[in-house]
Amino acid sequence: MAEAYVIKMPQLSDTMTEGVLVSWEKQPGERVERGDVVATVETDKAIMDVEVFRSGYLVGPLAAVDAVVPVGEAIAYLVDSPDVSVEASPAPTSSSATSGPATPGADLGYAIKMPQLSDTMTEGVLVSWEKQPGERVERGDVVATVETDKAIMDVEVFRSGFLSGPLVAADAVVPVGEPIAYLVDEPTQVRRDTASGAAMPTKPTAETAAPAPMPPAPTPAASAQAPLRTSGAVQPAARPTSAAASPYARLLAGERGVSLEGVRGSGPAGVIVAADVFAQSSAPAAVTVPVATPVPGNGRAMTAIEKAISQAMTASLSIPVFHVTIHVQPEALLRLAKASGVSVTVALAKAASAALAKHPLINAAYQPGDRIVDNRPHDIGIAATTEDGGLVVPVLRDVASHSLRELQAAWKPLLEKARKRRMSPPEYQNPTFTISNMGMYGISQFDAIVTPGTAAILAVAATGPQGMPITITADHRVVNGAEAAAFLKDLKTAIEQPEAWAGSSGPVIPEGDYDTQVLVIGGGPGGEDCARELAEHGIRVTLVNNAPYPGGECLWRGCIPSKAWRAAADRIRDRAHDAAMGIALGEAKLDWAQLEKHRRSILQTRGEMALKTDQGMKIQVLEGFARFTGPHSVEITGKDARSLSFGACVIATGAPAFVPPIPGAQETLAAGAAVTSDTVWDLAVPPKKLCVIGAGAIGMEMAQMFHDFGAEVLVLEALPRPVAEMEKEVAEQLMAVLAKNSPRLTVRTGVAVQKISGGKGDVTVCYRDGEGQEHDYVAELLLIATGKRPNTEALQLDKAGVQLGERGAIATNDRCQTNVPHIFAVGDVIGGYMLAHTAGQQGRVAAANLLGESARYDQRKDSGVTFTRPQVAFVGLSGEQAKAAGMDVAEVKVPLSIDAKAMMTGETDGLIKLVADKQSQRIVGVHFLADHADTLVGEAVLMVHGELTLEQVGSAIHPHPTQTELFGEMARRLQSRLRRSARNKH
Repeated sequence: MAEAYVIKMPQLSDTMTEGVLVSWEKQPGERVERGDVVATVETDKAIMDVEVFRSGYLVGPLAAVDAVVPVGEAIAYLVDSPDVSVEASPAPTSSSATSGPATPGADLGYAIKMPQLSDTMTEGVLVSWEKQPGERVERGDVVATVETDKAIMDVEVFRSGFLSGPLVAADAVVPVGEPIAYLVDEPTQVRRDTASGAAMPTKPTAETAAPAPMPPAPTPAASAQAPLRTSGAVQPAARPTSAAASPYARLLAGERGVSLEGVRGSGPAGVIVAADVFAQSSAPAAVTVPVATPVPGNGRAMTAIEKAISQAMTASLSIPVFHVTIHVQPEALLRLAKASGVSVTVALAKAASAALAKHPLINAAYQPGDRIVDNRPHDIGIAATTEDGGLVVPVLRDVASHSLRELQAAWKPLLEKARKRRMSPPEYQNPTFTISNMGMYGISQFDAIVTPGTAAILAVAATGPQGMPITITADHRVVNGAEAAAFLKDLKTAIEQPEAWAGSSGPVIPEGDYDTQVLVIGGGPGGEDCARELAEHGIRVTLVNNAPYPGGECLWRGCIPSKAWRAAADRIRDRAHDAAMGIALGEAKLDWAQLEKHRRSILQTRGEMALKTDQGMKIQVLEGFARFTGPHSVEITGKDARSLSFGACVIATGAPAFVPPIPGAQETLAAGAAVTSDTVWDLAVPPKKLCVIGAGAIGMEMAQMFHDFGAEVLVLEALPRPVAEMEKEVAEQLMAVLAKNSPRLTVRTGVAVQKISGGKGDVTVCYRDGEGQEHDYVAELLLIATGKRPNTEALQLDKAGVQLGERGAIATNDRCQTNVPHIFAVGDVIGGYMLAHTAGQQGRVAAANLLGESARYDQRKDSGVTFTRPQVAFVGLSGEQAKAAGMDVAEVKVPLSIDAKAMMTGETDGLIKLVADKQSQRIVGVHFLADHADTLVGEAVLMVHGELTLEQVGSAIHPHPTQTELFGEMARRLQSRLRRSARNKH
């Protein structure tokens, strides 16, 4: 650096004009690198960092802490050497007032200025004082409210002191940046007088009661095309020196190249308004601006909002428009809104968004210079009435990307603010489409007015004999008649058939003389949860189950019996930690007969409990096998054989163990030399030597359990890594841990089983390894654990018209609905995650949609646990899955070896990994390898399901000492990393 580099007060927000120096993060003489934070400043919005974008040594003069520094002024300097000094005018100190005294020689204190509260604001009207002269004011207090051209907003201060005059009077118009009051350090310095001069009252006084002279009427040729608010693309014209001009007039003048000097204003107190710019403009005429006609009487001045509306309406006269009306039947939309717990307004906006997606020109806008702005988000403005009878248009942002519930959550507080005129600029500026609903007032039909920046507005009237009239007013420069008509047709469909974009809008169960309203086939978690949910709502439900007791695979052949075995294996495994804690109990021994007695008693007890619960809820439970004989009928064979008709049906028949076509597999199964996850439950004794084909969740759980019971185990897997459904690093670490804590367990991946032979107690498995070498392994028992696959042949689905998808699974949408609207399917029979809790959730989703609610199964938020030791668990997406879905994510992980609780129990193997979206910082996935993952995973489920952010999890108070503390630590670490990364990018 040949010369000193000036570190200036940055402009950290659109409305920032000055900042308060809060702290210095570097000291004079310190080396500063590119991207370092040297100071923090307080803006009108928040406390923010000041970064530098070159290297050097920090030197003064430094602005003092608490100094108020205008944007662009020096706060410090960078030089090549710490020995170099800088000659500069003294930096601001905490006692300096940026605006100086209003009167020469008068030390009035710190000036509280009229803030710029929107991009187009040049002046504001003082509405009220919230503090009085002499009152103590703290940093962040609201001292006054002002009315901009859009809304009434608060004026905050960013230092402490006592409020002092001269105070601007209520109703005075004050230019942006001009003082409205002052802060002083001591009560004795307080002044209580009122300001005069620049701040002019807007209300007529005795001296101004006479009507102002009218300006010369514009000639018929003086007209204009309405401009589009271009969000900064066009700079407003300079403020005239001899008069005031409205923000919109300055923007118009900037777009048209009109100088405001010498223009005579027709607004209150001579303010230049849009019509005056039109009169001066030589732009091509679309329509003639109405001639200003003298009106008798003493008119009051318009409020800022009234003026803004007036100017927008004048500008709208330049838009060539046409109107198209259609009648719709709103009943389905009303049902949807009620069932979803949202307002009709929100539901209507979402329906409009669905139609806009098919007709993007309706969401476009004309831009001066004969351009069209399109490809815009669906920012839908909705006209709302204020408490004082005015009209404002709050904007629901990006409607297409948000659910009804999210939109309702945004709309409710927005509407409250709109009614009180308390909206901030982002909450009302630049809608892309507008809806005006006067139907609530009984208006039978009306046309709404298109304003610059939009191509169309929708007018909604009261429902009549033909239905509810909806009229679109469209800008013919952007939208033609055919496009408008097609949009209305699709909007009519979206309103009358909202299930296409929102799910069910009413009960799906057909009415009729059926034996049962809903038939559920299958008594596992999916079928039973569905049946109970329906029964709770008074629906007549029949549950057909192929066993004496409900519970399905989960209770009788899966989750419950396997975890009973796992619990015993855990007791044996836990003895390995006893010695380290000073406990000597001796070697654990397994009593297989007692374990089996314990396991069977659990199954029997829970089966009886389930049946009693179902019958107590008035569910008709039938034992047998059902097959379809038509779209609304089945034939049941077995104990409770009969024919049965139904209104709607839910298929929840599960999926049996899949046996691959390996030579000898079926023969060894028939001989009892091999078993599957469905048939392993009748062992007289545990095997001493076991071969497992398949290293998925079931295979790995069984392999380690029998290892812990004393067996030598070989696991053969065709894929490159075991537990392929789990996060990659978690699966890899699991294998490393098993090699250490399960010495008699061997896992071979990338192998191909060639054949199986032998009889009961002596089975030989021939396999080829990844290098092409063949090996034989002789075991007492073979477990084929190659997953599950639906088998629906016995259901005769073709009789009901139900279609299949991949691998024999029933094809459904995310509402668990098949191609036949009144037939749903849930659980393993539809593929995907074949897990009990997944089936249960899908059962509840199906029930909700049958009842007319809108519910969906979202696999991205599902979860699972594999009960090895340590346990493997997941919620949501892995980093790989998130990136494949187009998300930009970051990960953070922590090894359990650093956790105090894990050290106490000697369970330090494993890790926890958290995945979050960089943009929103919402947590999208959590992955575990931990001895107690089954208890930790619950909090992760809430994180992902609730779409919690890093900030929310990091700020939650987790108890100590527990492993849940790791969630907060990881969230804070990742949030800090993303914050630093964002700084470095800028």
